[in-house]
Amino acid sequence: MKKNVTISDVAKLSNISVSTVSRVINNSPHVSPQKRQLVLDAMKQLGYKPLASARRLRGSKANTLVVTVPRITNPFFASLVNIIELNLDVNNYSTILVQTFGRKDKELAALEMLRTQEVDGIILCSLENSWSTISSYLDFGAIVLVNEYLKSDRIPIIRANQYEGFKSTTESLINSGYRKIAYVTGHKEIILTKTINNDLNTDRFLGFRDALNKANLSFNPDWFFPHCQTIKDGRKIIDKIVDLKNRPDVIIAGSDEVAIGMLEEARNLGISIPKEVAILGVDDQPTSADLFIPLSTIRQPIEEMGQKAAQAILESIADPNYNSKQVFNLEFIKRKST
Repeated sequence: MKKNVTISDVAKLSNISVSTVSRVINNSPHVSPQKRQLVLDAMKQLGYKPLASARRLRGSKANTLVVTVPRITNPFFASLVNIIELNLDVNNYSTILVQTFGRKDKELAALEMLRTQEVDGIILCSLENSWSTISSYLDFGAIVLVNEYLKSDRIPIIRANQYEGFKSTTESLINSGYRKIAYVTGHKEIILTKTINNDLNTDRFLGFRDALNKANLSFNPDWFFPHCQTIKDGRKIIDKIVDLKNRPDVIIAGSDEVAIGMLEEARNLGISIPKEVAILGVDDQPTSADLFIPLSTIRQPIEEMGQKAAQAILESIADPNYNSKQVFNLEFIKRKST
């Protein structure tokens, strides 16, 4: 099957930014003749044709929206999308789901639907491209950011206070007597030189680290497990911990999904939870309270965030200047795994 040529393909071949290619396609000013010609040559070579027939006059609506997630198999994103779709459905909007798998080209393909006016707006539940690239699509419709950080006054942003949530939860674990705390995170890198309010994963780790520092506890790099996202990853962590001479007494997992893998592997190996090692999840998925060992977790306000995201995209369609920011609190839910 022949691959559909996208604006990102044109940008790559012409060695010109996506935002500049977009301006050329839409006959916008402030593009040098040299760059314009490079873009036009690349479009001709690739056979790229803007979907003029799909464009609608400004003011008309497709009553369709795009929601992007890294992967729908993650229970957090599955629950979030479910809430968003339910709230949009009652407002007579259809939803197109795009899984980016962490890839920039997948996100750009979703944004292209906005440019061609096939959809009225897009809800990004993760960021893969730079804001300079994404912001160029604001000329074509509404964009809302959920569960991510961005210092911009141009779009609505809905997220949770990850720093305070992880700081207060770590403090609760320390107050309960835990001193040897392992930390698990997903695939994105943590930049320790950053201050808070820059990105989700860094904020989480800084909250954890600051709670340790406050209690005069040190962070042990042997108890740091990055790139963990699935149940299978959780099982592998327990296998690694078993081989450590100095084991942690509690593990903060990056998600309930990873924590479930830990619980299952601990049971297979005969490790007593929480006596030998306690386990804490993140998200508070509906099944977390009903596991064979009810899972302690950090509750994310998924329903509230999904409702606010749906409201924000509808407000943005009605008013392009709408840019409300909403930050929700996290909550430590103690159950039998800690």
